[in-house]
Amino acid sequence: MSFPNILFNSNRIALTPSQVRNEIIAFKYTDAVHQTICDSRKLQKDGKVFIECSAHILSNFGMTRSGPFKDINQKDILRNCWEAVGDGVLEIHNSVIESRLSRDRYLLEIDDSEREELIGKIWSLTKQLLPLTMVKTSYGLVGASKILFAVLPEIVLPVDNNMWLKVFQTVDLGDVIKNMVFDIQHWEEVTGQKLNEMDPQKRLTTLPSDYNVMAMNARPKK
Repeated sequence: MSFPNILFNSNRIALTPSQVRNEIIAFKYTDAVHQTICDSRKLQKDGKVFIECSAHILSNFGMTRSGPFKDINQKDILRNCWEAVGDGVLEIHNSVIESRLSRDRYLLEIDDSEREELIGKIWSLTKQLLPLTMVKTSYGLVGASKILFAVLPEIVLPVDNNMWLKVFQTVDLGDVIKNMVFDIQHWEEVTGQKLNEMDPQKRLTTLPSDYNVMAMNARPKK
């Protein structure tokens, strides 16, 4: 299944590499995402990198102005998040490093059965985070996806409310990742290009980081 209007238009015609490249060049969160791609390469058992990367992404995506991640209590909640999912995040991170596959293209380079197992683990971690990221006006999916993206940017897509409601129309992050993989595979087959090579400055190098640009662009315009 392909998501509409992300890498393919409403007529199921692939966007050209130039169209994708132009959206990536214009993306306003590039520096923040590039930093988390670099910083999350070395996660530590004490959770320090997890907390720093998560705080950086949440702040840059405007999630520290109010809600559970408001500056005054952000670090405490992120410490609780680490205690809830740290072991699982480290296990996945270490498996990526030990595989010796390309981190940037990891989702496409592992075999189908490994990918299914990985997606199941990500959805499990998401559900463990929800009680900590949930507020009265949100089920916590936005915060959970952004935290996991901050430390696993080669696997997880950061999803905002409009993307959940208007683009993906699902509450299952596992389904989002699964369909993202299909979408990227199909687009690369049609265009002969690699999505993670579309940033001319080589800052957005992981598949989810580039796909996120196009998914944000697919949100209904006001």
